[in-house]
Amino acid sequence: MTVLKNNKNLLYGILLLLVFLVLILSQLEQKEPKKRPGKHVSFIVYGDDSERWENMRQGAYLVCDENNADLSLITMLSEDDANEQKEIIDREIEDGADVLIVAACNSKEIADYIKEKRMPAVFVETVDEEYSGGKDVVSPDDYKMGYELGESIVENESEITTVAIISEHTDRDSVTLREKGLRDAIEGKVGKIINWTRSEKQVNSNTRTFIQRAIVSEATDVIVTFDNSTTDALLDALTNLNKQSRVYSVSTSNKAVYSLYNGDVRSLEFSNEFSMGYIAAMYAVDRSDARKKYTDYAIDHRIVRKENIYDEDNQTLLFPFVN
Repeated sequence: MTVLKNNKNLLYGILLLLVFLVLILSQLEQKEPKKRPGKHVSFIVYGDDSERWENMRQGAYLVCDENNADLSLITMLSEDDANEQKEIIDREIEDGADVLIVAACNSKEIADYIKEKRMPAVFVETVDEEYSGGKDVVSPDDYKMGYELGESIVENESEITTVAIISEHTDRDSVTLREKGLRDAIEGKVGKIINWTRSEKQVNSNTRTFIQRAIVSEATDVIVTFDNSTTDALLDALTNLNKQSRVYSVSTSNKAVYSLYNGDVRSLEFSNEFSMGYIAAMYAVDRSDARKKYTDYAIDHRIVRKENIYDEDNQTLLFPFVN
């Protein structure tokens, strides 16, 4: 009987202790401030290569993770189909996106569409303020990038050099500004400027095929590109044709960086896309705070050549996640 009584007392003691612990934990939980649900940020980009946007996505993710926000990266099937990008915007709005980060495939058309939708958005490539609708734009100085690339041509090539300029994706303000800057820098300082632009018959042709035909049709010393996909298509075309040319590019693609290492690209204008993603996400999660901190912030960009590729600053820019 004594043992049974002792067991009952022990059981009651344990139950009382458990009740006491539950009450304590309940009170602590009530005192703990509850996290407000974060924003859902949709990062909509052009092209079907998600790896192309990885540096920018990593920057944006860092901010979203710190601010309890959800980040989704959405690619397209194409590089230039504004209707496809509009459909994606509609879908993301319907699915509950609070704010968009957009790399517009067609600057004016997409900016106008987002303005029409009255949707909070941040652009991560240049969109002219004439139709950006007061939206925040995070981008490097594209005109200056093109101008610096042109200066590199003038500095490293002779006065009789023939320069071919590939005009692709000109519905993007970033590309047109880069091309304008380059033309202003080399005008009257090289032997000849050739314009490689698609004819009406070539509108739907593969970019690499278009470039291969241009290379075969017209001799040139230097070829210039202003975006990732055109640069990659040019490098593929030169490989397919077993030809060499002195390539000058604005690009952040892995293929362009590799080609810089092996000498196929002479000068590469490279921008800090990790910073672009980080700052764009800051605007997305807290616009007023971001405007105080980043309104006058200049996105880093620089010319990288094989001779200076191992400089510490250039290595950090080209490979931001490598220790």
